[in-house]
Amino acid sequence: MKLKRLMQKIKSYLDAGAGELQKEDEGLTKVLKKLKKKELHLKALIAAEKDKDDREMLEQELKIVHSQRKKGVKLLSSLRKTGSSK
Repeated sequence: MKLKRLMQKIKSYLDAGAGELQKEDEGLTKVLKKLKKKELHLKALIAAEKDKDDREMLEQELKIVHSQRKKGVKLLSSLRKTGSSK
């Protein structure tokens, strides 16, 4: 194989990795947007809820959603750092 052809193959392999990172980034971004929407919805429900027990359950669910979103944001930032360093 000629050098030019080998270089094209190497480039295609490297670009495939970047494409996967981009897909992962996009998917994670969509999930984070949904989690934020759910978090805002739960906050509104908590504010409107009169029953103490139901409010506590909603607050617990809010904590879970918030922690998952926080983990996702951390993962996304590390994913973007590794993608930009390549």
